[in-house]
Amino acid sequence: MANRKYHTLLSIDGSPGCPWAIEFGAYDHDTVWDEYLGMRDRGWKRRELKIITTGDAQAEIEAAVAELNKDL
Repeated sequence: MANRKYHTLLSIDGSPGCPWAIEFGAYDHDTVWDEYLGMRDRGWKRRELKIITTGDAQAEIEAAVAELNKDL
């Protein structure tokens, strides 16, 4: 069975070398977007949050996050 699309909300605190970290994930983009908006309401800046879309395999999600962090 093929992987389903999975949406993951990532955060970064902006300090030097701080990596992107997984905050929340779901198959439904709107659910992840609601979590994003909630974090924005709690004071997170737009540049500190990111939603990525990958397959639903944990290894695939972790590889995508590692790719984002490699250039920090």
